[in-house]
Amino acid sequence: MVHAPELLILYALDMFLVLSIVTVMFDSSFPLAVPYFFQILSIAGTGHMYVSQFFDEMFSLESRFWYSFFYLGAMMLSGFAMSAFLLFVKKSYAKGLMFFGSFSLPAASFGVYLMTFYDNYQTTPWILRLVNGNWLIASLLISMLILVQGTKLFLDSDPRLSKYKLNIKQSIKDLIDEEEVYVDEDQQADDEDYNPVDYVHVTKPAELEQEDYEF
Repeated sequence: MVHAPELLILYALDMFLVLSIVTVMFDSSFPLAVPYFFQILSIAGTGHMYVSQFFDEMFSLESRFWYSFFYLGAMMLSGFAMSAFLLFVKKSYAKGLMFFGSFSLPAASFGVYLMTFYDNYQTTPWILRLVNGNWLIASLLISMLILVQGTKLFLDSDPRLSKYKLNIKQSIKDLIDEEEVYVDEDQQADDEDYNPVDYVHVTKPAELEQEDYEF
């Protein structure tokens, strides 16, 4: 099955839009211009697709593949750069791991998987032929583990969330203690009301059959 090289551009421009949204969610960690920069890159990808569709005679199949390849590579490098910015510049290991596990690694893994569709091209890097669906599943599982670890660090490092967590634990503990006290009171009341005589089963002795005697 032959796929147009613009499939890589379509995926990359969508991921640029997602990247702009994700950076907005980390608004206190990135400069204000970063989301708009990624939106401009997505618009540039749309322009690439327009040119490829209406001026396809100007570009060969190989050139279309390579500028699609580099556009996808720019998206991958942008995702890894944002993760590195959080980890090494902002020194926010929790947010860096969350960003890496939620976007950078999954987006790059699926992008590499898409590039394997073009392994019949001689210009495609040979290392892409080693990638298959099993590698993609393993990469997504690793991404999920990294995301969980980053979320755990974020919850532990935020004092407000730690306070809420302590309040929840204390509420659960108080609720358990109240249930134990309630059970103990019910058990004590049952013990006080217990009377062994009430549970004695008195049976009426069977009447002896009287025999008729002949005198």
